[in-house]
Amino acid sequence: MVIRDADRVIARRMYEVAVGLVAEREPMPYRELAYDALRDPSPSTIRALLAAGRGKRWLPSVVDALAEVGIAAAEDVLGGEDA
Repeated sequence: MVIRDADRVIARRMYEVAVGLVAEREPMPYRELAYDALRDPSPSTIRALLAAGRGKRWLPSVVDALAEVGIAAAEDVLGGEDA
């Protein structure tokens, strides 16, 4: 099954909001890591942001947004009944 457009849009917006808040409100180096993760949302940039966020108040919102991305892509990545 392919990710539905609505699910993709919602997950992407949640990610953009959560990471965007870090980019706008946090000091360096978190700001730079967040901008990197927005410009190039790849495993390396996202992992760098997550590693730097340990113990930070904003980390749970970023993790929640990434969970929504994973949920939206679950059938494509994990295979579901329709796979």
